[in-house]
Amino acid sequence: MMHLPGKELGVVAYGVKTGIITSDDNIIEVIKKTIEKNPDLISDRDIICVTESVVAITQNNVVKLSDVSREIKSRLNLEKDSTVGVVHPILSRNRFSMLLKAIAKSVPAGKVIIQLKFPSDEQGNPVISKETLKRINKKYDDIITVDDIGSDRLFHPETGMDYIQYYETIVNESGCEVEIFLANSFEHIIQKKPDAIIVSNVHKRKEVHEIIRETGYRNVISLQDIYSDPLNGKYSEFGLLGSNLLDPFNEQLKLMPKNSDQVCEEIRKMVNDEFGKDVEVIIYGDGAYKDPESGIFELADPVSCFGCTQGIKNRNRIGVKTKYLMQKLHNEGRSREEIERTIQKEGVKLAEKHDKLSFSAQGTTPRKIENLVSSLADLVSGSGDENTPVVIVRGFI
Repeated sequence: MMHLPGKELGVVAYGVKTGIITSDDNIIEVIKKTIEKNPDLISDRDIICVTESVVAITQNNVVKLSDVSREIKSRLNLEKDSTVGVVHPILSRNRFSMLLKAIAKSVPAGKVIIQLKFPSDEQGNPVISKETLKRINKKYDDIITVDDIGSDRLFHPETGMDYIQYYETIVNESGCEVEIFLANSFEHIIQKKPDAIIVSNVHKRKEVHEIIRETGYRNVISLQDIYSDPLNGKYSEFGLLGSNLLDPFNEQLKLMPKNSDQVCEEIRKMVNDEFGKDVEVIIYGDGAYKDPESGIFELADPVSCFGCTQGIKNRNRIGVKTKYLMQKLHNEGRSREEIERTIQKEGVKLAEKHDKLSFSAQGTTPRKIENLVSSLADLVSGSGDENTPVVIVRGFI
């Protein structure tokens, strides 16, 4: 590996290839063997970031679609001919399509009613165009049927999918009826009196669940309520939230990892014991990135950081706003050497006192280290799909 000069560089993040990782592997041993091949990969104060997917795979935290259907049926006391309402799912092939299939299979002789949020889903995936809304004279609080939209369907700007048709097909192939409409409030679906409702959005699930319960409707759960029981063996504290397609042929879903904080501490201890390095560890998911052109929010997971070591947990990162301080000192007539020394001292002082309101910190927005680094790691590995499930971040702390 190339030598990275410390003094001339700021934050550095690089992906590390580990080779194939399966359920036969132990994630701690995988990381140990990877570092053994090149101990220069890590230094003191590095943050070792491990993607959640390989942690969950090594935990064999994988469920079959048929088991998910049985769980949904049992949890909601459904019959074969029951009607299930699905509220505000995201538009996704690997994130939600298999879950929709499981829901449909739980009522094979019944009906699935899908309520989509508009004009975009929670992640910013467009559901209906502004031009179509204007043409059919519909507003934010209205109900929009598939017939209202007509042939003027919106194709997803990135995937080219007609998600209304895609979701209709998934339900129909399971043998039951399907009805899809667009609405931002929930009176309409409650008036249809489904036997159960599954709140299917990610980030505002608690709010939506509460709104529906306040109407007096009781048989309602969120995706987080399914497979969230530790007594199940295969579970996640987030239930089905963040789950994604692992094997379409064998109809397997990967859940989020279990006990992520504990896994991080075990990795940290192994690195310290085996290599004598003092590091922090993060298990990361989707980065909190919003595409400025499409408006699509990357974060389909319930959180960007699933676990981290205690050394960085709930810690904000505050940095010296160099341009402010540099200009202030320059205006005071300080020399280049004085400016550099002062900025360095202010950085040390800020780190020690953690004063968010000082002049040196003006213009910076304090954010949790775990979320910032998780987003950085995902951009380096996940979004680039470079087969680097481990990312080393240096110079951040």
